[in-house]
Amino acid sequence: MNKILFHAFCVMGCLSLLTACEKGDITNDIDTHSVKVLEANTSFDALGGTDSIYVEGNVTHAYANASWAKTQTKGNLVTVTTEPNRDLQSRHTTVVIKTSDVDSTVVAIDQLGPYTQLDMPGTIVIDDEAGSVSYKVVSTFGIKVSSSDSWITPKYEHGALTITTVKNDEGHLRRGEFTIESEAGKQKVKVVQVNFDKDLKGKYYLQIDEKDKNNKQVTTLYNASLEKKGDAYVLKVGNSGVEVPVIYDADNVGLSIASGQAAGKFKQYYIGTVVGASERKLSLSPSNIISGEFNYSEEVAKKVADLDGTVLTFGKPAMLILGAFDSPQFSNDSYKAYYLMGTNVYLYRLKPTTASAKSFDQPTFKLK
Repeated sequence: MNKILFHAFCVMGCLSLLTACEKGDITNDIDTHSVKVLEANTSFDALGGTDSIYVEGNVTHAYANASWAKTQTKGNLVTVTTEPNRDLQSRHTTVVIKTSDVDSTVVAIDQLGPYTQLDMPGTIVIDDEAGSVSYKVVSTFGIKVSSSDSWITPKYEHGALTITTVKNDEGHLRRGEFTIESEAGKQKVKVVQVNFDKDLKGKYYLQIDEKDKNNKQVTTLYNASLEKKGDAYVLKVGNSGVEVPVIYDADNVGLSIASGQAAGKFKQYYIGTVVGASERKLSLSPSNIISGEFNYSEEVAKKVADLDGTVLTFGKPAMLILGAFDSPQFSNDSYKAYYLMGTNVYLYRLKPTTASAKSFDQPTFKLK
């Protein structure tokens, strides 16, 4: 679980929302001239408030060197009242206390800035069934939440943020968002409603830009299917027997493909994955990964009758190779050729009623 901190909205991996200052900023140094300070409570949180300074001798005059702090005196007591601090930074001033024209002391006053902390992920993923999730909120001045998506209802009360969704009957995943507003500003939080078996599992077209025999770029479609095998996930390509291991990212609803993964055999060759963020970044290292997130495109669903609108792209420059190796130990020496190699890789999900196009099973699936 990644922690959301509001501090001038810096984004760090997930969300980060607001704090204003470090507690280490507070000093409370007391400058004593000739008046002894007996007790001083001069550290304030962002809400402000009133606290006390006691000195030796009766106070004749006291004042603060900032408009946000006020003083009152009675005998040897000086009360300091600070206004709420809605700035993002802590602030500091001093109070001058006199017991005569020549006897005085200076006391430091410190006030924290506003603070809001939420323990929640950057993307909230909820199942297709109606439901809600709640997260604890610690906030100086509270937060405001809103959403323009009719299926998302965020609510903040009693120190908790609750996100409620209605049942997803649309037949595909859906993405939305809500807005959190605090003293630091506004930040949007993603919400995804999805069920893998209902919305993602199934038949796809794997689209990839390849080079033909004349070295011209062509866009090729392959039949593919995304399936779950035990705790693992695979992308089957055509009727070739090739099964590409994929990593399903449930936190962001996406897929990743790593290099160096065994994808089965085709004829006498072992098939292995080679990927890179671009052609120059190809590597057999399993740490080399390409990733993408599932989205829904109404435009795609309307444009192509066979597609349900679910789309994933690994990015235009990202490269995918299904290499042919003469050994299950993948290396430059065992690499002989490839069956599939290209960039601009897309996955388009077919409607459950759509029959796979036989011509896409092995359109050019041969050693190259």
